[in-house]
Amino acid sequence: MKNLEIARIFYEMADILEMQGVEWKPRAYRRAAKAIESLTEDIEVLWHRGGLKTLEEIPGVGERLAKKIEEFLKTGKIKEYEQLKRKIPFHLHEIMSIPGMGPKKAKRLYKELGIKTIKDLEKAAKEHKIATLPGFGKKSEEDILRGIQLYKASKGRMLLGRAWFIANEIIEKLSVLKEVKKISPAGSLRRMKETIGDIDILVISTNPMKVMNFFTSMPDVKEILAKGPTKSTVILRSGIQADVRVLKPESWGSALQYFTGSKEHNIALRKIAIKKGYKLNEYGLFKGKKQIAGKTEEGIYRKLGLQWIPPELRENRGEIEAAQKKALPKLVDYKDIKGDFHVHTKWSDGDNTIKEMALAAKQLGYQYICISDHSKSEPLAHGLDEKKLLEQIKEIRKIDRQLKGIKILAGNEVDILADGSLDLSDSVLKKLDIVIASVHSGFKMPKQKMTKRIIKAIENKYVDILGHPTGRIINERPPYAVDLEAIFQAAKDRRVHMEINSFPDRLDLNDTAIMEAKKYGLRFAINTDAHNADQLKLIKFGVATARRGWAEKKDIINTYSLKQLARFFNKLKTN
Repeated sequence: MKNLEIARIFYEMADILEMQGVEWKPRAYRRAAKAIESLTEDIEVLWHRGGLKTLEEIPGVGERLAKKIEEFLKTGKIKEYEQLKRKIPFHLHEIMSIPGMGPKKAKRLYKELGIKTIKDLEKAAKEHKIATLPGFGKKSEEDILRGIQLYKASKGRMLLGRAWFIANEIIEKLSVLKEVKKISPAGSLRRMKETIGDIDILVISTNPMKVMNFFTSMPDVKEILAKGPTKSTVILRSGIQADVRVLKPESWGSALQYFTGSKEHNIALRKIAIKKGYKLNEYGLFKGKKQIAGKTEEGIYRKLGLQWIPPELRENRGEIEAAQKKALPKLVDYKDIKGDFHVHTKWSDGDNTIKEMALAAKQLGYQYICISDHSKSEPLAHGLDEKKLLEQIKEIRKIDRQLKGIKILAGNEVDILADGSLDLSDSVLKKLDIVIASVHSGFKMPKQKMTKRIIKAIENKYVDILGHPTGRIINERPPYAVDLEAIFQAAKDRRVHMEINSFPDRLDLNDTAIMEAKKYGLRFAINTDAHNADQLKLIKFGVATARRGWAEKKDIINTYSLKQLARFFNKLKTN
């Protein structure tokens, strides 16, 4: 949990420094923050293991930032951060959480219009005071109002990736207790929704109060809202609410089903129970006063005449009807992934070398990995031009010959320009094994124009995958306006695959779009978009999103073996 707290502090320091006009430090803090929040290991454990030297091994964290992390781990504070906070009005932090509202804009609005809070910002926008400022205009004002609505809709909900790591840490700590016999997450986290309201954990224990005493006294607990033998609720230092419930063994399955939800799924189940003359609640399935099921989830569903339904599907989107017919899809499994087609290296804006990324993929048991660095239209990401990309292809082939046990493929994440053309020449693209085409600019383009732009890119004979197809950043940037059905049809016609981007703030395509794309017979590539080796483990969130979209193993191209890949990529050389 300290990972997220340190990352938050670094992000805020970057914002304040940018507001002050400091040029290079903000980017350094943000780079380090992004690496820290995606670590799959507790940063405090790393520090205890090897001190400052181990911290300096985190991508983007040099000696100076490592010392600040150590200061926080020792004292719970970073002195420079406390000093920086005093230099700006407190509420400007809240304004900067509005999508598209960066530090410089926030500072200017504060200076020129006295805007300190989101309420001030919304009032000024509705009264058209912002549009009159040079450099803003009517469009900026409309974007600000849309950003406020997005902020309000997402307030209090955290990204799946963040919630998963926090919940997993709590579960690991509680699991050490010998009194804990069973433990599981519940709620929207167990359903792997893209955003989570709070964390629910269910436990079976021989000593409930010992579990509750341990839970409520964890170092990361900021405030105890409730404490008892069956339920305790706390607020963590990260601001997230976490609940732990201790259950009786005979009610484990029914409680797990009930507290997993969704609400709509549970209502539909209760209706089925009532029709059969049963009563269903968190304590069990009852015929009169007699409990006839409840110890396991499978028992509950079986008694109701249903297949057991995976948690990711429980949204009342047809899963109950399918389960009644014993026709649920055989969902792609977390262990089915054999490679990753979208990873970045030091050649563009990644933190690791080609060899380091390949070795990390090999350690995960992958058969292949595709290096897909940015193309030249991404100067901030040090995108590669034709000459540099040809050099990289040679380097990839060389390292591929040296490494045994994994195939390294040569790819590129090529930019889709405003007119739909690609920013690398066909003469270079044809030398790649895999080409991912992505939109990285012009997000506010009108729907018809954006649709034509993407379709033109898809029609390039060298494009294999459409990267993060809607361009959204969860809680920060809405999807761009685009006709997905037209995109799916064009992709089907050209045998282009849709990416399911696993990065927790993307998860793009999302679950509902995946369900729609499946109707067109499209296949998907679950990729991480990893910018360092540790981020390869984020693949679990892409798999979860695919499962929520009813995707099966056969639908996902990177569940196929290296030898089978050639059927999906015309240029691929697997020998």
